[in-house]
Amino acid sequence: MTFDGSTTDPVQQAVRDAMIAFLAATAQAQAEATKIAQKAGIQLAKEKGDRFRGRKPSYDRKTFDTTVNLIGMGYGPSMIAKEVGLSRQAVIRIRDHPNSALTALERWGL
Repeated sequence: MTFDGSTTDPVQQAVRDAMIAFLAATAQAQAEATKIAQKAGIQLAKEKGDRFRGRKPSYDRKTFDTTVNLIGMGYGPSMIAKEVGLSRQAVIRIRDHPNSALTALERWGL
């Protein structure tokens, strides 16, 4: 069986299309099962205590304080990112959700 699309036989085309559809459905089912298992694992870790802390922040307390000060002075995210060595998106995340950023630092003991 070839999957290059050069076949003109209707039966081979139908079999090829069915195989591709089956493989796609299997991959999608596996991805959904993985997401469900991951959510269950995270929930279990949260119920057991402080074992799930999420992703470690890319900044420390000093970088966070410097970023907040520069935001307060009215500097833009691109300039701040270059100054403190963070990504622009990290600076925007700190600007938009400073309490969440501070909570992440505390959760990681930084």
